[in-house]
Amino acid sequence: MEKVDVVYCDIAQPEQARALADNADSFLKEGGSAMLAIKARSIDSTRKPERIFRQEVNVLKQRGLNIKALIPLEPYDRDHAMALAEK
Repeated sequence: MEKVDVVYCDIAQPEQARALADNADSFLKEGGSAMLAIKARSIDSTRKPERIFRQEVNVLKQRGLNIKALIPLEPYDRDHAMALAEK
């Protein structure tokens, strides 16, 4: 199967960054872009969203993705952020 230019992940469950990284490993070409919609309350409703955002970004970094931006999505989506990365 041919590799793709962009991988996008928008799921409401724990380990969102791992799911994106797994798909990026399998399907994203070198230099391709990855987008992760982080839903902090779907990961842990007891922790501060900012800590969860950092945690998920660190997972992406550890998996070899270069973080380009982390954009909070308030006031449109409370406790959500969009992580933009590159392989």
